[in-house]
Order: sequence, then structure tokens, then C-alpha cells
Amino acid sequence: MDQNVAKAGAVTVLVAGLGVGGLAVVHNAQQLDRQGKIVIAAGNPQYAELAQRYQEELRKYGVDVQVRSTFRFKGRDGNTTLRPLEGRLTLRALTDDSSGITAAFVKGGLVGSLQGRLASERQKGRHAEYAKLRSVGRLFHEPIWVFTRGDLPLSTLRDLKGKRIMIGSRESGGRAVSRLLLRANNVVENENATLLDDDLGADAAPLLSGTADAAILITAADTDRIQSLLRVPGIRLMDFKEEADAYTNRFASLTKVVLRQGGVEFDPLIPTDDITLLSTTVALIVRPDMQPALVSLLTHAVLANPKPGFDKEGDPVLFYKAGEFPSANDPEFEVPNEARVVYKQGELPIVLKNLAPAANELHVPFSYTAFINQHSATLLGIIGAMAIILPLTRAIPAIYVWMIRRRLVYWYRQLKALERRIDKGGASSKDAEALQAEFDRIEANVRVIRVPTYYANQLYDLRGHVELVRQRLAQRPGAMRMAAE
Repeated sequence: MDQNVAKAGAVTVLVAGLGVGGLAVVHNAQQLDRQGKIVIAAGNPQYAELAQRYQEELRKYGVDVQVRSTFRFKGRDGNTTLRPLEGRLTLRALTDDSSGITAAFVKGGLVGSLQGRLASERQKGRHAEYAKLRSVGRLFHEPIWVFTRGDLPLSTLRDLKGKRIMIGSRESGGRAVSRLLLRANNVVENENATLLDDDLGADAAPLLSGTADAAILITAADTDRIQSLLRVPGIRLMDFKEEADAYTNRFASLTKVVLRQGGVEFDPLIPTDDITLLSTTVALIVRPDMQPALVSLLTHAVLANPKPGFDKEGDPVLFYKAGEFPSANDPEFEVPNEARVVYKQGELPIVLKNLAPAANELHVPFSYTAFINQHSATLLGIIGAMAIILPLTRAIPAIYVWMIRRRLVYWYRQLKALERRIDKGGASSKDAEALQAEFDRIEANVRVIRVPTYYANQLYDLRGHVELVRQRLAQRPGAMRMAAE
């Protein structure tokens, strides 16, 4: 075998391997064509603003991020209506394979309210379904604001028995959390309280007019509505100071924050005393079947675009602490390993960090990048193996030549040994017979050796040397006597 032939064979094997790998990539990429798209449900302007920032961040990696605020929901009567993606409707869209929603902003405590002794059996069943969703992090505080009429001496949620309480519209994401807290204090609708399905406006008109006694809102501190409500005279903000620690012990999704005296205004002084509030945290939730590369990239976008610590006026946001969010500590949902790696390292895996932008510039579909990222360990192993194997292929021709020559050299040794015996042998007919028998054995085996044409000259050299030994053997006196007999 020529050395060039061996090299050509090695290259052929390599090309074939790469070809099979390429076909596998193409096949899997075609099967996973939707990997390059994320559809985020954002039910309010703050969520939508963050989602748009993620959209801009991920565009350079070849990921198409779409933001939806509404969802066409099919009711029990078979009719479909366009409804805002808030609250449990968001969770239903996330678990509906036909909705197209793959990620969503979800209020903290919403899923947690569906379990425990305060939840119904139906709610517990829903919790088992929603708990399969995954989180890529908690993003910012959304305090629980309980506003009451100024003339009502209310200090705990238990004092709301017999009162009219606004808990938000049916689409509100905080409605389920509000109901949970009220049930925990034995404030039950149609038994000892009236729950109003409406949101409190920025002017607090229902409280001031007396049509409602209290209102529960769960929203960020820097929203226009909260900032207005904190300045409306004649209403009060409930202080959870005495029981805040008990709430955070009982409900894992709740934390405690303090609105300091003068934290809103110094003149007039708002609030006039420290007020302890309960707070939830917003989570960005994804479907459990989201491709790992998209999970990593979305987590990177979350880390690269935290909610600002200043509002649109440039004032510091209440309860904001630098570095607190985004956070991978989620009390309600499991955080995927891909997201935890990004949080721990502070950056994307090397394949996504370098390959995804380059592939996007070359207009290579993201699904190919996702496949390579998912199988990067295997691919690196193959590359490492090839780095060892390819140099070894250079030895293949030498090994082959050695195997051919080894067969010839063996008989050269046998022939050399026979020559030594000829030189030392006696003149008896017995010795002559033994030498002739050994020669015949060597000649018979050499005659049947088959080698490639490229090495035929070496075979014929061996046969020539066999003939020389034959001549020496024929010239011995013993051989002549045998011939005469």
C-alpha cells in the first residue's frame, strides 16, 4: 500500500465522519426549527418594557423574541375572547401547547397560593400542573399594598371582616394572592366579607366615597398608580409590622420590606412613620421543554438587563437594593441547570458566547447553534479523539510495510540458519537429507507467499536468494553422493 493511499483513506474516513455528523445536525435542526424563537407573555407595561429589552439583547444571538400582552382564550361555551395575559391565564397559556407562549412574567405567590391546607382540591391539581414550569430568576419586588379608608382603625387583615374589599379585576395577577392572605385570616367571601372584583384607581375614589372599605394591590412601587395613592389624603396604608415575620414564615414567596418615614416625601412628611409591608417578587417563567440554549440566552438577557434602580423621573425606586435582583433563588419554581450556570459564571457558555453571534451574522439558523451547544461535550470529545487519531494515521503505512517485510524477513532468517548448517554440516548422507528437507520446506513456503505488487521486487529478491542457497547445497560432496546413488 502506498503511503499516499493510506493518507487518502484516513482523509476519507474523516470526511465521512464529518458528513454523517453534518447530516445529524441538519436532521436535528430541522426537527427543532422553533428553537430560535421565544414568545414572552407580558401582561402590564413594566413587564413589556423588560421583555423588549430582552428582545434587543437576544437579537444579536439570532433569537427572535416576540412579546404578547393578550391571548385568545377559549371559554367553556366554546367562544373565544381576547384577554390580557395576567394571573392564572398566563399560567394556562404557558401550559397550553397550542398557545405558542414559551415564557412569561408571573407574580410571586400566584402558584404558591394553589397548595397547602388553604387551597381546594381543584387548586392543588392546578399546582401540580404549574409546578412543572421552570424559572430563570426573580426580577424585582412587587409589594402588597393594603389601602383603607382613613376613618377605619384597621391594623390587621382580620379587621377586614364585614368589610368591602377591592381585590382587583378577574384578570389581575395579584387576585389569587390577595384571596390567600384573606383566607389565612378567616376573611371569607359571602360569609363575613364582600370581595369586589375591581382595581383601585390612582385617585382612590371608591375609598374616599365609602363604596369600598379597603383595597389590596400587588404591584411595583414605581408605578404611577402607587405613587399617586401614597399621596392621596384621607386613606391609610396598612402596617404589617407585628405579623410580618409570621407571614414570611408561613408563605415562602413573601418577604418583608420597610417603607421608611419620609421615604416618599419630606414635606409633607409621607409616610409619617415607618410602615412594614409584605412583598412578592416577579419571576420570569419558561416552559419545561424550552431548549437549553434558549434557557441560557434568556438567563443572560435577564442578568444583562436588570430592572433599573431609578424611575422615569430619575428618582430612586422604593425598596431597590443594588445586586439583589435578578436572583436565582426561587421559592416556587425549579431553576434549570443551564440558568444556574449562567448565574454562577456571570456569562454565557463559550459555544453560545462566541458561536451564536457569528452564526447570526452568517445567517445560519439558530437551531444549528442550539444543536452544537447541546452536544458540545460530545463534539469536543470527538475533536479530542481525532487530535489523537489523526497523527496515528501517519504510522499506518509504516505499520503496513513492517507487516509485509516481517513475512519476508522471517524466511530470510530461516534461509540464513540453513546456510550456517551447510557451513557446519558433515558429509554423511543423513546430514545431506536433513539439509535438503529443510531447504524444500523453505522453498515451498516462499513459493506461496503473496504480497502487493508494490512489494513484488522484495519477494523476487528473496526467491533469488533461495536459488543461491540451492546452488550451494548442490555443490556439497554429500549432495553429489546422493545424486550418484
